Amino acid sequence: MTTEALETLQLAENKHLCEDLVASGDRSNLARIIVHKLEFISEYKKSDLLEALEERGFTINETFVTEEGYNGLMFQREDITESHAIETLTLELIGLLDVHDARYGGWITQLVA
Repeated sequence: MTTEALETLQLAENKHLCEDLVASGDRSNLARIIVHKLEFISEYKKSDLLEALEERGFTINETFVTEEGYNGLMFQREDITESHAIETLTLELIGLLDVHDARYGGWITQLVA
């Protein structure tokens, strides 16, 4: 999948997640932990990517293996879920991961009412 296609899909997913949060009474302007997922296409640049994420204030959580057999990683940071903010963040992450041979896998968070 191309980076552009991934961006389009992620923006649609962001919209859906943000709408669900707001419909549930979420206060999107309040910061909370947002957990992101990635999968490594190649682990050649893994250490550089981990360093870049930590420089941006992310904490590295746990590793996992995807159904396709790729190594994955979960990382988190406190942010808000207002749609413009989450769109900007996920597009930045998609670009960063692409440069480091990894693919963005989405985000999850808890409702803050």
